[in-house]
Amino acid sequence: MAKNGLFAASLAAFCLSVTARAGVMDFYGNWENASRDASGISHVQISPTGGNHVNVRIYGDCHPIECNWGMVKAQSYTAGPQSGEVTSLSASFNSGFARKQIIVREGGPGQLQFEVLTVFVDGSGRHDFDMTGRLKHTTWAGPIGQSWENKPLGTGWGGGARSGASQKPDETCATFDPGTVQAVQAGTFWKIMAGKQRLVEAGADENNARRVLATIRHYGFDRKCRVGAAPTAYWKRGAAMADIPMGGADCIAFNPTTAHASQIGHRWKIVDGVKWIADFGDKNQADSVLALIRTYHLDDECFVARPNPVMVYWLAH
Repeated sequence: MAKNGLFAASLAAFCLSVTARAGVMDFYGNWENASRDASGISHVQISPTGGNHVNVRIYGDCHPIECNWGMVKAQSYTAGPQSGEVTSLSASFNSGFARKQIIVREGGPGQLQFEVLTVFVDGSGRHDFDMTGRLKHTTWAGPIGQSWENKPLGTGWGGGARSGASQKPDETCATFDPGTVQAVQAGTFWKIMAGKQRLVEAGADENNARRVLATIRHYGFDRKCRVGAAPTAYWKRGAAMADIPMGGADCIAFNPTTAHASQIGHRWKIVDGVKWIADFGDKNQADSVLALIRTYHLDDECFVARPNPVMVYWLAH
């Protein structure tokens, strides 16, 4: 009985920890207010910034195109002082003529409940009001042709680019003859060489070197590239990215439309929903890779030998 009691207690603790982690994740994504009510809200986008912290972007029901209220950091609230499960979010917006506090709560599968407290500050005499409604999960990802904010780079949540155009990736590539590529042992370490050109430092594991060699040959890669100041190289075949993954490839699948750059802690990451696709110490690096993703419609990042990969490449299906 003692063992069963200990097991039950451990299982309960595990379930509580999973629920706590999952709570804030239930809010991530794109949400639509189908009723187009007096709240003025048409779409809400909620994106992760680390831990229980999120950013909230709201689009208003304007004409002829939805108006962007902007993106703010939201305050998260748990079920109790000892709970780690996020059950509601609160975000404040100032439109100039009114201040709005948006409270979002769980609303069942594929839905959220919202409440909007509106305070008019324009002296119009209109009554302040409190309104509630429901949001439904949607694949809508933002008005592509609309400016996001008056900032120089396009890292808005939800896809699309500021001023209707993606930042052009600044690519630099070195070509090589794939027919000359081979794995070479140098002391206790392995290198992938193309003639005298060193392509990959594969470390002391021969298996990793063989996997890199097989990957290059499978996709027919003939150039090694970098974008902007991003530290990680990637690979191309001619002017194109690879497409269908080879058997056994270790890849992270994501949606290039909703992938975005987000500051999490002191670092910048490319994220899509709950997935962390790439990590950078510098915003310019993240913006450069995001431009690469959007230009080539990349939807998989693949690795050889994680967690410290010796080779990274992208796929575009």
